[in-house]
Amino acid sequence: MKRAVCLWIGWWLWASCISLSLAGDGNAPRSDGSPIELHRGPHLLIDDYLIARSTGIERKVVSPRRFLTEPIVTGSVEHQNWQPFFTVLHDADAPREKRFRMWYNADVLDDPGDGEFFGKTAYLESDDGVHWPGPYRRMETLVEDGRVRFGASVLDDGPQHSVASERFKILYFDAGKQVGPRVAFSPDGLQWKLWNGGKPILPVANGDDIWSAGYDPIRKRYFLIGKIFEPYTWTNAEGQKVTASIRRYFTSWSSDFKTWSPPKMVFSPDEKDSGVTQWYGPAGFLVRGDLIITFLRVLRDDRSPEGVPQAAVDANTRGHAGLGASGLGKVGGSGMGYTVLAWTRDGETWHRDRHTDVFFEPDPRVGAWDHAMAWVGSAVPVNDEVYLYYSGYRWGHKYHHSVDRQLGLVKVPRDRFIARRAGPQGGTFATPLIKLNAEAMTLNVDSQQGEVRVQITDASGKPLPGFAFADCEPIKGDSLAAPVNWKSQLATLKGQPVRLEFSIRNASLFAFDLR
Repeated sequence: MKRAVCLWIGWWLWASCISLSLAGDGNAPRSDGSPIELHRGPHLLIDDYLIARSTGIERKVVSPRRFLTEPIVTGSVEHQNWQPFFTVLHDADAPREKRFRMWYNADVLDDPGDGEFFGKTAYLESDDGVHWPGPYRRMETLVEDGRVRFGASVLDDGPQHSVASERFKILYFDAGKQVGPRVAFSPDGLQWKLWNGGKPILPVANGDDIWSAGYDPIRKRYFLIGKIFEPYTWTNAEGQKVTASIRRYFTSWSSDFKTWSPPKMVFSPDEKDSGVTQWYGPAGFLVRGDLIITFLRVLRDDRSPEGVPQAAVDANTRGHAGLGASGLGKVGGSGMGYTVLAWTRDGETWHRDRHTDVFFEPDPRVGAWDHAMAWVGSAVPVNDEVYLYYSGYRWGHKYHHSVDRQLGLVKVPRDRFIARRAGPQGGTFATPLIKLNAEAMTLNVDSQQGEVRVQITDASGKPLPGFAFADCEPIKGDSLAAPVNWKSQLATLKGQPVRLEFSIRNASLFAFDLR
């Protein structure tokens, strides 16, 4: 026992001492000035990595719009959802009735009281991703260690996976006799075998309970992002020095989903975060080009939604041993949550948007089922759209969690998360020095009221013959893949150091694609 305690303390001390410079905005520029080699595929304009100069251009977060009035998975008996942690997967080749599959946390007790619960991993199927009729199925082979279960982070490595019995992988957290994150494997996503007898894969404390996993095909490894809950001191955006027990997050890697590397801290609040900012972790990892994009669930226990009942504030500030309000006392609210974008280009250093650039917010309508929380939990590409499944809470963080934590759905067009936009006056931006290896280019663009043109210049900014703005056919309309046509052929520039320059007028550019 003494050895285990020492290992746990040493592990967290080491993790906490890692430089917090890993968290923040933007990406470091290339210090040697060498060209960036752009490969075929999409190149999203989420950050400034591909922007060396910009005039008259606005970076605008594109928030998804609600199209459903009610949740799709509820706390009622056919679903019994009680947590915001889940995974949805889509397989267009599967039988129609199970093309969409969901793993989530169910409270299997019929008693809706906040203090009575027993968590299991639950499973649902849908033919369209919108309707989930139930009744749900319990994953009985994922044996519980205690009554509390958090998370259902599921990966499908596909039918070509070399070990058929390990095609599906799940990461989750149990707080029981052995506290910590577990992994299990399955050939079909239904029958699971616990790895190492269900022993935790990393040593943690009770309360370090929110974990998610993904696969990085660029570096060919799995990764997780896990939680640490402990006292922390920082200065917020209002200039206030804050000390509170909060949720922060680290990352770790694995080649086999079984043995994991020591942690690196990635998400801690700083002077760009308002109030008492913490998180319920990222989820819904998408790999687009050289980016891994995720949806970071921001928790603000110091806020309350409009019209909140006092009982919801009391449940968060005084209930559950103060875990809801993180010991904030009188400054605590009922708890609110929203989603921001986060991303990495190297698989290790994560960057994120802040409260000034919220991606998805709670419904402002008083009493709406997602009036307090709107946390994206799974991102599912379906044809030319991304289905974003999210969790909503009605009044607060710790209030009526057995009935009021429900799941909803919004949709966004492919790759339309961040727009580079200019108004009628127009604007331009240019990339750093790059090398192209492509024969064609398309734009993900909305220029119905204006136009976009692209020119290609040499290192000094001089347009190359046949690739000036005047040589580019203006791009008008709304398209996920509008072709860019010049007088010259793009293939003639392979391997040359060049710059792309975009001219935007009354339009939004989301990404460009090299083909």
